[in-house]
Amino acid sequence: MKTHPYFQLLFLFAFVAIVSCSKKEDPFVEADPMLTLELKSSAGTGELEVLSVNDSVYFTVNGNNGEDYSDIATYYVNETAISARAYFFRQTGTYAVKAVYNDVNSNILNFEVLAPTERALTIDVTKALRDQTITFGLLDSDGNNTASEAIFYVNNDEISGFTYSSATPGNFDVYAKYEVNNEQQTSVTKPFEVFIPKRKVVIEDYTGTWCGFCPAVALAIENVEAVTEHVSVVAIHKTASSYPDPLDFDRIEDLQQMFGVSNGFPKAQLNRTVSWAEPYNIGEVTAMAGNDTDLSMAINSQLTGANLTVQVKVIYENGSEAGDKLVVYLLENGVVAPQANYFNETPGHPYEGLGNPIVDYVHNHGLRNSLSDLFGDAIPQTPAFQEFKKSYSFVVPSNYVGDNLSFVVMVVRADNSAKNSQFSKINENKNYE
Repeated sequence: MKTHPYFQLLFLFAFVAIVSCSKKEDPFVEADPMLTLELKSSAGTGELEVLSVNDSVYFTVNGNNGEDYSDIATYYVNETAISARAYFFRQTGTYAVKAVYNDVNSNILNFEVLAPTERALTIDVTKALRDQTITFGLLDSDGNNTASEAIFYVNNDEISGFTYSSATPGNFDVYAKYEVNNEQQTSVTKPFEVFIPKRKVVIEDYTGTWCGFCPAVALAIENVEAVTEHVSVVAIHKTASSYPDPLDFDRIEDLQQMFGVSNGFPKAQLNRTVSWAEPYNIGEVTAMAGNDTDLSMAINSQLTGANLTVQVKVIYENGSEAGDKLVVYLLENGVVAPQANYFNETPGHPYEGLGNPIVDYVHNHGLRNSLSDLFGDAIPQTPAFQEFKKSYSFVVPSNYVGDNLSFVVMVVRADNSAKNSQFSKINENKNYE
């Protein structure tokens, strides 16, 4: 039983009664398109171009605004600035080239410079789902694919042809043997991985800094995170008119209405649609967390100044289902604000004696904005093993701390229940898991 003074209970009821209910606007306002740069080269536009020693390559850069930035951008080869738009590749090896203008980075072009007897080994999918076909290539310095003339070895075992799939997850190595001028050559060895997606359970914490019992859910979430990494946490804050919450989410009432979440905070939901009720048994979460599933998500974000760009990729083992949607939430961690604490005088409670309120309470996982539609953007019919990609851009408000931003991404069904989720930090390239 909760122990607290009677006046604190009245205080809680008063705050719930005066919580602001009028904000219905979407907090994500589409800004003017931010500048993006596309780098191209005279060698080609593939993800990897092969060259011979002393080949030169000429670069061009165009913006999404139709402007040509070729003469005013700075070019970097393996992160070292060069003084011209052309580059002579005088040594064998691998090279990554990008262009930068006013802190805006272009895409990256990759080059491999080969000696006459060398071949560039390529792998079309370096992290593949189980039973997904992986295709190997073997390029000469003219860009010709000689894979059909080579013998490939996976984990030192010869395979038939130049494709491979595995029903068993694991880490693998591949190399090829081939002939040049009647002499046998061996390519470099490259790794790839076959994986089975693991389910990340979505935990949504409906909370407020004014809510004295709400730290109970935050504590339960900490206990879950201590035993599994397979959770994606979203804290959805609601303000009170006389007790403003710095993480107030303007459209919390739309979420409450959709998922049947009443104002008697705290409230917690699992995978969007299932109530996680007191005493917040962590076994309800761990029973699902980390289980094998059939879809995975990857997140790649870049924050330059106030300009945020995010690309999300989704891949299915069995293809999408009608009604699938993509939800992309922007979160902020490390927000320090007083937190009401009705456990201050509860003997043996972890929050006993911390004060009411806890003055320097650190709030994490706070939902700041929905970059997608609040309930998700439609995913078109997507076959098995084919990537679905979607990009978002956003101008980050000045009251957000950029380094503390993060993401939770979900694929949800037509009924809004989460099939799987992924999380990532800002400026992180989070691969499929």
